[in-house]
Amino acid sequence: MVAIGAGNRAALPYKLPPVPARSELPMTSPRTFETKLQIQALPPVVWKALTDGSELVRWFAPSALCEARVGGRVVWQWGRLHTWALEVEAVTPGKHLRLRHDSTVADGAGGKRPLFVDFHLEARAHGTLLSVEHSGFGHEPAFDAEFAGIRGGWPVELRSLRLYLERHRGHDRLLAWSSVSTTLSAAAAWSRLSGSDGLAIAELSLLREGERFEFEVPGVSKLNGTALLAPSEREFCGVAGNFGGGYFRVSCESWGGATQVWLWLAAYDGGRVKIQQYQQAFDALLQRLFGDALAAEPQG
Repeated sequence: MVAIGAGNRAALPYKLPPVPARSELPMTSPRTFETKLQIQALPPVVWKALTDGSELVRWFAPSALCEARVGGRVVWQWGRLHTWALEVEAVTPGKHLRLRHDSTVADGAGGKRPLFVDFHLEARAHGTLLSVEHSGFGHEPAFDAEFAGIRGGWPVELRSLRLYLERHRGHDRLLAWSSVSTTLSAAAAWSRLSGSDGLAIAELSLLREGERFEFEVPGVSKLNGTALLAPSEREFCGVAGNFGGGYFRVSCESWGGATQVWLWLAAYDGGRVKIQQYQQAFDALLQRLFGDALAAEPQG
């Protein structure tokens, strides 16, 4: 069971905007997701974390390539599950990076409709204001799942970036990352994972930034720390206090016609044996919970 700590309930620094009813959406322009985050690091440091492959793998995808020049390639890869290939469209070093990539929606001419990611960096007294804008999403239902994934994903990923730069800059990351694809709905998968036979973490999504959590990981020990963000009732990220301020993330989301279940724990304190123990525990837990309802893993 999750132990919720006492203390001040500070307001979340980021709140997901409400989704307007389809009839209220302006049909003349594509949908855009925008978010901003203050980071206590200078713009050149943040820029390097966004554009240097050796830095990207310390907070973002486990494998990364970035050629920060117009026409350059950018590849973010999560093992066999997902490869995100992009192209650099515009660069103002230290200030602006614009990337283009294919959506999942056909353009009617044998290709895919394009999407765009803009990173803007502005110097502030206490570091950098990072703005991310992901644009080009049409209002057709075919874009809904992709837009929802972007809307929930960037706020979580950027908190990983902030944690890395403010607490672990320059240190390599060790990962315990386990995932399965299941035929269960996202809600049913979360019920299994968060229930008493799983991690008993149903209350995680109720936590606000800075509030404490603690739960037992079967086969190892307790994981505890403080909350960062819960963008939905089936996704959570926080600071893993007993991993030297590492990063913990759990989610159940619909993706590629199935539900993807993720357990992700990043450590920067060199505890390789401990991370390996959690990797084994995560793998065993997901196999036990979802072995009877596995789906083909999405590719792409």
